[in-house]
Amino acid sequence: MPLTFRDYLKKDGWLPLHSFNGHRAIADAISDAKEHKRGRFIDLKPSVLELKKLIERSPDLYRGFVDMYNEAGPTSLVRDYKQMIDLIEDVTNNPPVFRDYFGGAPGLSFNNILGSVIVTRAGFDAFSNGELNKALQKILTVWREYLDGKESAKDALTNDKWLSKESIITLSQYLYDYDPADPFKAFKRAYVGPENEKLSQWGFQSWNAFFSRPFITEKIFNDYRPLPKIPNKNDIISPADSRVYTVATNVSELDTFWLKGHKYSIKHLLDHESLNSDNQSFYQNYIGGTVYQAYLLPSDYHQWTMPFSGTVRKVVTVPGTYFALSNAFVDPANPDEFASLVEGLPFLATVSARKIAIIDADNPKIGTVCFIPVGLQEISSVLFFNDLENRPKTHLDKGEVLGCFQYGGSTVCLVFEPKVNIKWGISQLEHILIRSKIAEVY
Repeated sequence: MPLTFRDYLKKDGWLPLHSFNGHRAIADAISDAKEHKRGRFIDLKPSVLELKKLIERSPDLYRGFVDMYNEAGPTSLVRDYKQMIDLIEDVTNNPPVFRDYFGGAPGLSFNNILGSVIVTRAGFDAFSNGELNKALQKILTVWREYLDGKESAKDALTNDKWLSKESIITLSQYLYDYDPADPFKAFKRAYVGPENEKLSQWGFQSWNAFFSRPFITEKIFNDYRPLPKIPNKNDIISPADSRVYTVATNVSELDTFWLKGHKYSIKHLLDHESLNSDNQSFYQNYIGGTVYQAYLLPSDYHQWTMPFSGTVRKVVTVPGTYFALSNAFVDPANPDEFASLVEGLPFLATVSARKIAIIDADNPKIGTVCFIPVGLQEISSVLFFNDLENRPKTHLDKGEVLGCFQYGGSTVCLVFEPKVNIKWGISQLEHILIRSKIAEVY
């Protein structure tokens, strides 16, 4: 039988192979807190304490958090928002835990802390709240700063964690000379180099430096992720290692993007309010156009490149949600927030915190394209290189690096105007590598 979408989610690491793993991480954390008699709400980070105070200060949020845990019932090992606060504090004191490709425990994360409640109706309402998302942004920013620091490397980049054989197998599988008998060889050639092999943590100064690692030279980048052999200005290349989610054509100005059916609402996807400052009708140029969306696997290379040569006109930061998940995607008989997360990617691309790069292609057949990197849930750090957010009208060639995600899997969208004629050379659920040809214009 052919693989189903859910099979791919398990294969790619979005869904645990064994459902008890996420619950085990929660149970272990709760047990550890009881064993050490840790005082509740003592020495919380200011950002985590602020979240607790916000929930208790706002009648609507307080009711929402009480209701979501009541709705979740026994499906949630976390019994209330107070225990949730304790566990969030635990997460933000540590680097992400490696979950091996063969289904090992993922460790404590925002995903398994909140997973059972964000799929409830009360959870959707609460996690769509603007003030709550501002508080979550502060928490995630503090955690990102920790992951940018040397302490995160010391805690995570060890031979039994992220530098273990199991980890390197997962992170090397899309290198052409990958050998499962010696996975370190290809990884070190691509990302480490002989001068750093004997250094502690292989020279990576932080967790984020390791996870968003570049290829060590442009030559090696070209070896592992080569551009198409025959240059063609009509070609469009993949901006990221990713699995194709969908190509949607004739997209609407407004649509029911929170329901099933892979719909896009251009006015919301392009966040017309953020783009109003220089062009009131900018988003209208894309009504009836095409949206290409793909999602990154946890094991994918997490930098992205220019899909064609052009000028980055501007980069806009769009505030949004971090854990809002429409319960329209939830199967009541088998609630699964990870499946709902990926199956609802059009919804998440429309409501999540993200950035929009407006790119004027050199080739008029391609036109002006919106490139949208979206960080999903705790993967909230979307980073453009070369100060592109403050340097408008920067020209970059096809295949040049644009930026990266920091920590975990995410999604990217390309939005084309309706006048653009595109012949796609990819199929849904196909895994493609960064810089490989995905389409051509005519």
